[in-house]
Amino acid sequence: MVKAFIFDMGGTLEDVIHKPEFNDGCGKVILQYLDSHGIPIEMESEAFALHLEQKNREYRHWGMESLRELDPYSIWSQWYLKDFNVDQDRLRTIADKLANLWERGYYQRTLRPESKELLQGLQARGFRLGVISNTGCQTQVIEILHEYDLHHFFDTIYLSSIAGFRKPHADLFLAAAADLGVAPKECVYVGDTVSRDVRGARAAGYAASVRIQSHLTEVSDIRYDVGVEEADHLVSSLLDILELKIATPIVSATQ
Repeated sequence: MVKAFIFDMGGTLEDVIHKPEFNDGCGKVILQYLDSHGIPIEMESEAFALHLEQKNREYRHWGMESLRELDPYSIWSQWYLKDFNVDQDRLRTIADKLANLWERGYYQRTLRPESKELLQGLQARGFRLGVISNTGCQTQVIEILHEYDLHHFFDTIYLSSIAGFRKPHADLFLAAAADLGVAPKECVYVGDTVSRDVRGARAAGYAASVRIQSHLTEVSDIRYDVGVEEADHLVSSLLDILELKIATPIVSATQ
């Protein structure tokens, strides 16, 4: 019997998009923040954002090959700002804030309109709920769950930047199940990618995987032959999950 649903964050509970016109504003905000903390970088804002974009691409490729996630300071010192002569002590102090600014500036994030209703429905049916998110920031996911007023639904949250592993590493999925007090075979994972979400859930022995398409899906899965590894269930709206057999109530909604 399924007892828990665990969710991806970006692309699943929230819509996440990037457009080239975001670059200048993102670069400007990060340059200004660096300068205010005594780390001046002489580069135009849009060019700086493109530099960060390229370094992010390189880092993500390394992360998917190794299934490792570094802490924010290591990411920014060893990858994003490696080509600049910066004060490392100052950078260490503000690295997570930089990661937060990047996640909120490079991307536009909005809550999927049906997310709260789905979570309310699953909670009312007696399911335990959790989040596993790949992120280079240690605070942004927690903050934004509070901003969306979703934090109270979740009994466990795993972030790759804290755990040190990236999805699809099975240990993230196994740890989340253990925190919820359920066996992996009693869990369903809901995400938007095959390469990270479906593979991770299967590697951990979850009961099923559910996938919804997002703006991030194609770029995340483009390097992988995912056709034969498709999720057990495809949905066009998160509310479709409530109609799946795996979402059969385990307690009365009136209990």
